[in-house]
Amino acid sequence: MTGRGLRHAAVAAALLTALAGCGVTTTDVIDVGQPATGAKRQGEVAAEAKLYFMSPTGVTQVTRPAKAKLGAEDAIVLLLEGPDEDQRIRGLYTDVPKMKGEVHVTTGTLRVGIQMPYNVLRLSPVARSQFVCTAAANEVPRGRQIHDVKVELSGGGVVISDLVCDSNNAFPAAKVPTPAPTP
Repeated sequence: MTGRGLRHAAVAAALLTALAGCGVTTTDVIDVGQPATGAKRQGEVAAEAKLYFMSPTGVTQVTRPAKAKLGAEDAIVLLLEGPDEDQRIRGLYTDVPKMKGEVHVTTGTLRVGIQMPYNVLRLSPVARSQFVCTAAANEVPRGRQIHDVKVELSGGGVVISDLVCDSNNAFPAAKVPTPAPTP
């Protein structure tokens, strides 16, 4: 070998030694402390309620942690309580009026009924959106979209049926745009 070939061989050997060794050795599992908590496993759904409140930019979804998965009935109870302290500090508020009497929520496949002791025609569009979107968001089955859930509001001798949540607002189901079929 020539001097040049020896130099190349020495550089290659040094590179291989550096890349192979790096000073890192293997170890066994070391038990220290408790396992990590708080992180969701892939595919796991966190237990939380999805609530809709007003913000300076319009109706917005917020979440509240829960001990178990909540349905529409539990979420409507939380909605009626209004934003918590942290949410109020962030500028969130509710347009849902105080109600004297009980609000009853019934659920079925892709359907939620909310019966209240209040004339539903007197609800502002924002309050309607808060009710409809909160109910639908907490009842939407896996693999479906929020606007697939139809909500009925009743109270004061009036029924408004087939409302859906789309872009954080309540609309009659007939007005929800349907995706065009793909060619």
